[in-house]
This record gives sequence, structure tokens and C-alpha cells, in this order.
Amino acid sequence: MAPKTPDPATDELVAPALDLCSPGERLETVLKAARLANPLFTGPDGRQHLALPNDFKLIEMEEEGRLPPYPEQRVTVDDRASLSAYANRFSDSRSVIIADYDALAVSARLDWHHHNQDGAAVGKTGPDEHSVTLKLRPSEEFQRWNAFVKAGFVNQETFARFLEENSADVLLPDPATLIEISRDFEATVGQTYKTSTRLDNGDRRIVFETDTRATNDVVIPQKITLRIPFYNGEQPSDIEAHFRWRGTGGGAVVFALEWHRVEYHRRAHFNAIAFTAAEETGLPVFLGRQGGPG
Repeated sequence: MAPKTPDPATDELVAPALDLCSPGERLETVLKAARLANPLFTGPDGRQHLALPNDFKLIEMEEEGRLPPYPEQRVTVDDRASLSAYANRFSDSRSVIIADYDALAVSARLDWHHHNQDGAAVGKTGPDEHSVTLKLRPSEEFQRWNAFVKAGFVNQETFARFLEENSADVLLPDPATLIEISRDFEATVGQTYKTSTRLDNGDRRIVFETDTRATNDVVIPQKITLRIPFYNGEQPSDIEAHFRWRGTGGGAVVFALEWHRVEYHRRAHFNAIAFTAAEETGLPVFLGRQGGPG
């Protein structure tokens, strides 16, 4: 309780007058005190503000290290045209293309790091939260032929059936010739391998013999040329495969196909996709992969 003070007119001690306020004013005072006790306020966009007593006006807190708002989106597309179209819509001076052959991925990193010639942004790191990636998938045709190559040597009947079923993928020799070769293989099933002769053009003539000494021969080309796409949705490429054969102890012959420099051509085609995307978007392209520090 406040002490009494003398009244100048009567010299009597009187109590001080009470400073009464309305309930609404008291509530406002309590709310202000509560706000001052915890003035930090986070907005719906994640930015922080201070709520001060001056009519509780929100004042944005300046953060020198804070990045401006940016899109966070990872998009995966199925063809190069979609990659270029998306990159052209959202790219800026920071954007680059990274082509990772091991992952079969061509990625446009749209909010990559700032250019070192941008004086106002030197040293500033991009958020790298917005990208569009072409994830290449081996075509159905390449998967089918590659699986057959990896299977190694097979018997005549299996080899003939595969060639006939997939002759449409063959550029050289022409499909009709390949079907004829496959049927010649089928005709020699059960016959005994006798001799082989290398022809002037590098092809091989294999002679088979029956129990009655009747002979039948098959001319197999030195190699075949396929015209198939390496990757789904891409243009076909010309790929060579060599014929391989050998006789078995029982007089039969087994056959196989062997790729000729297929990995070299496959990588070259991948690089062509990456550089074509760079031409279509005007973005620099880097062959490699994104890694962490160190």
C-alpha cells in the first residue's frame, strides 16, 4: 500500500487517489505483456518477425544469410524434348546440365551455383532444389539383343529361333537372308558337324553330314548389323555383332553373338543426347556426377 501524504490545506494525511482502469484496458495490458515476453512470430512462409508493442506491427527480421524463396521440385521426364522444354521454362544464369553416364541420367540443375562473373553474387551458393532429369532406360530392342549376347553359346535350334523372331531389327544382311540362314540352321539339327571353310568375304561355310553321308551346308556371315535404339524414345543406332561358333564333342555346333565396341557407341550416343540438350537450352554441360564435399 502506498504511504499517505499531508494535505497542504489541512495538514492532514490523506491516501493517494487510485488510478482505476476498465477491464478492457487491463486485458490489453496483459496481452501486451505476454507478447513482450515472447515477441518472436513465424509467418506461414517460414519468415520470422518481431511483434512489438507499437500497435503490434510486424517487422520482418533481416537475415543476411537467408536465401530468398525458391521452388523445391524434382521432375523426372522420359525424353530429351521434355527435358529441354522444362529447362527453357525455368532456367536462369545459374542453371547447368550434369550428364552422369553411370546413372544414365541427364539432369538440368536449374538453381545451381551463381556464375563466377556475376559480381553481385560471387561466392553465393545456389539451393539446388529445383531440377529436371532425363532418366534414360535401355530400349526393349537393346535389352532383348543384349540378353541374348550375354547368354553365350546356345544350340542351333535356339539360335535359329531367336534370329527369325528378331530379324526385323537387322540391317545387314537383309532380313530375308537372315531368315533363310536361320532355317538352314534348323535343317541341320541332329546332323554332325563335318568341316568349315572361310570364304573370301570373311563369312563361314559350315558343312554338316547325316548318317547316310548326305551333306548340308550353312553359310553364316562374319557379322550382322543391327539398327535399334540404345535408349527408350531415342533414334536407332547401327550396332555390330559378330557371329561366334564352335563344335562340341558330340559333333554338334553351338552359336553365339558378340558385341563389337557396343559400350563405346553407347557412351557416344549418351554424350550426344547431353550435348543436344545443351544446344537446345543454351546451358553449359558437364560430363560427370554430383558428389558431396571432399
